[in-house]
Amino acid sequence: MLRDARRFDMKGKSVVRIKTHGNRFEIIVNPKLALQYKMGLLDDSMEISEILEADEIFQNASKGEKSPDEILIHCFETTDIFQIAKIILTKGELNLTAEQRFEFFEKKRKQIISLLAKTCINPKTRTPHPPIRIENAMKEAKVMIDPSTSAESQLKDIITELRRIIPISMETVKLAIKIPPDFTGKAYGEIKRDAQIIKDEWQNDGHWIAVVNIAAGIQGDFMEKVQGMTKGRAEIKIIERIRL
Repeated sequence: MLRDARRFDMKGKSVVRIKTHGNRFEIIVNPKLALQYKMGLLDDSMEISEILEADEIFQNASKGEKSPDEILIHCFETTDIFQIAKIILTKGELNLTAEQRFEFFEKKRKQIISLLAKTCINPKTRTPHPPIRIENAMKEAKVMIDPSTSAESQLKDIITELRRIIPISMETVKLAIKIPPDFTGKAYGEIKRDAQIIKDEWQNDGHWIAVVNIAAGIQGDFMEKVQGMTKGRAEIKIIERIRL
């Protein structure tokens, strides 16, 4: 692991910095992992050491100026690098390059477009909007995307902005499904992956019945998939449509 930042190639790396007790502290990190950490998207089993690109706490990372132990103790009451790094990661500011910001922005933008295409419909035609239509509407509405927050948490505000450009609403469909015994093994796993199972039960004759919730935009594909897995023998009934 790095001991001297002056001999370290910072390309593809980022710095997280924090100011406290009149001092500046910096750590060198993997930008992708650091951003995921700050968004709460990393597995709890991941160690802080896996995010760090240098096992040091710096006053100025670009100059390789390390923070003296006495200052660390005064500000953090410890010299443990990983304990301090965790505090800096959690409370500090992640400094991304323009290239890194663009990369994360584009990834989040595409993720949001995909989610909107799957979960939203045109309320006039009750059909999904093609991704390209959503993308163009987002450009026209000048939708602002925050790459540091989850796509799901931004959907509500984005839909409000898009309604100025296109008719759009987020709807879910509640379905009752009955799967014949010969197909329950495969169908159960696939349905659980694609839909929210609200309640289910196994009948004495081996049939599996369930009430599930899915996005209205994927209703057609979902029903076609279930019928394909069961050779057309599944029973599917629409119970309710819910507009959010």
